[in-house]
Amino acid sequence: MERTYYQRGERKTLEEVEDVVPVKSPSGAEAREALGAALGAELGATELGLPEDTLEAFHRANWVFVSPTAETHSLLESRSPEGPAQDAGKLVKRQDGRFGIVTQRLVVQLQEDIPEDGADQVLAELDLDLVSRLRFAPNLFEVDATAYPDALEASVALHDDPRVKIAEPSFQEHIPGRAAPTDPRYGEQWQWSNTGQSGGTPHADVSAEVCWDRTRGAGIRVAVIDNGFLVTHEDLQGGVLDTSGFFVDTDPGPRVRPQFVRGTEGMPVGDHGTFCAGMVGARQGNDRGGSGAAPECDLTLIACLPDQVGDQVTLARAVAYAADPSFELPDAGPASGADILVCSLGPNGAAWELGTALDLALSFAPRQARDGLGMAVFWAASNGRNVDVLADQVVSHPDVIAVVRSTHDDLEHDAARGSEVELIAPGVNVLSTGGDGGYHLSTGTSFAAPCAAGCAALALAVNPGLTREQLRRIMRESADKVGGVAYDADGHHDDYGYGRVNAVAAVQAAEQLLSDPVKEMS
Repeated sequence: MERTYYQRGERKTLEEVEDVVPVKSPSGAEAREALGAALGAELGATELGLPEDTLEAFHRANWVFVSPTAETHSLLESRSPEGPAQDAGKLVKRQDGRFGIVTQRLVVQLQEDIPEDGADQVLAELDLDLVSRLRFAPNLFEVDATAYPDALEASVALHDDPRVKIAEPSFQEHIPGRAAPTDPRYGEQWQWSNTGQSGGTPHADVSAEVCWDRTRGAGIRVAVIDNGFLVTHEDLQGGVLDTSGFFVDTDPGPRVRPQFVRGTEGMPVGDHGTFCAGMVGARQGNDRGGSGAAPECDLTLIACLPDQVGDQVTLARAVAYAADPSFELPDAGPASGADILVCSLGPNGAAWELGTALDLALSFAPRQARDGLGMAVFWAASNGRNVDVLADQVVSHPDVIAVVRSTHDDLEHDAARGSEVELIAPGVNVLSTGGDGGYHLSTGTSFAAPCAAGCAALALAVNPGLTREQLRRIMRESADKVGGVAYDADGHHDDYGYGRVNAVAAVQAAEQLLSDPVKEMS
């Protein structure tokens, strides 16, 4: 059944999958079995048309899909935290081909001329239950549209209200890491200094080793957003800041809103996030494993969507927190925010629609960081040969630096391509820290992005006064034109962006601006 809604002010349609009810159950397989018995037969991936990994992710997040019986809706209407169901929704397939769950959760932005003390009254008049105020944009709220059948209908009903600027559903969706580490430390890390040790081309690397006599990233805070981290890893724990934290569902009831928990105690563990963090800032000179690009930088590790299922609002909150921790912790000072952010979350296959909350977080929050100097945002573009980077509205956001992956021969490797690809960096058979406490080789754009972000930290460390746009320009203009291809008049190529990251050239360019701030880079 075709349904209509609005996203970022644009009217969109999607397909509601009929005769399916997604239900969020208490955790555990036994509870899911009891749920099926109470509410209807559980449906599998083939019956639903869902990819197996997506269904598995929803199961990890305690969602189950049932074929409703005559009793289903009455049981759901009377659900309680002690009952078999905590929340329910509708399974939908969006225009980009990705599945999501629609509940009554909505993101609403009221017109900016409505005073803050009058916003609650307007929300009440609109029959919207306030869940939280999102402080990274004016008059932006998470709400539950309990007076409406679902968030899709609420989106349409609220669209023409003159008091409402944005009203869009907050989809529960599968947001995995953009690569999964496989298996098999410094001699193996060709990405920092390629001597041909892995059979590749000498010097097809980011030249980080050459920089380390000058800078190792000390004093720079890099935020890494992922699903989870082994914060006790021997090569990471020395660099992890106490501003690290994670989002967790603390409310067992039907109106769950992930809460932010500061600190590392109880942090979800993830192999993917641990690998990414090691690419940025694994410690050096400790007789353990290998090294990160910026082995003396500080790491703010933010675990978001630990089961790979959630809404973009939580991801938006993570971005905003990285820029300014006071968005989640009022007692925290904005000065404790990160200097650089990297995230490698997102679906493979490129197609990913951008919601308003994440759009606003990417547009607004990074500009406020570092007392207005701004926070550069690196994001892994999709894996998948020649997929269109523009189909991913997150990574192609104008405030995001999209990174693809290169081999030890300086060649692009099975990743998104297009006009918004900005940089290429090593991401094929690179070695970093693993979630089991060891070290592994793996491949993915997921690891190219933190490689690039770590190199940017080296440049920023020698000139901490750089704005985020200056740093972005430095990373572009110092990159090497690799691949044996023709770059356009602007120095861009759809597969290689502005070239492969060159850390030593970036550091030299940053130092040049430090000594002559008015001098433009050639």
